[in-house]
Amino acid sequence: MDIKGLNSNSLRPDSQSSTVKGREDTGNSAQGPSNAPAAGDDSLTLTGTAQAMSSASSAGENAPFDAARVAELREAISNGNYPMDNEQLADRMIDLERLLR
Repeated sequence: MDIKGLNSNSLRPDSQSSTVKGREDTGNSAQGPSNAPAAGDDSLTLTGTAQAMSSASSAGENAPFDAARVAELREAISNGNYPMDNEQLADRMIDLERLLR
């Protein structure tokens, strides 16, 4: 692509070379670079936060769930029979907001 007389080679400091500096073209592109790590050399280290998130996620999957109680609460809310303490609700929302900061 040529933009206002500039071509891609004129933007490179090594404009004579079409390869990236530091790499040699072995002519065998199917195998990739010869200094590539073996498949078993990869490793991953999780931070403490990531480990805590993973632990919490798996704990949530195993948490007890009472479907009958959930259905009962949904029905009470939809019928307007679920008691709400507005002050307690507001206090908990403020506490949640503080945690998110």
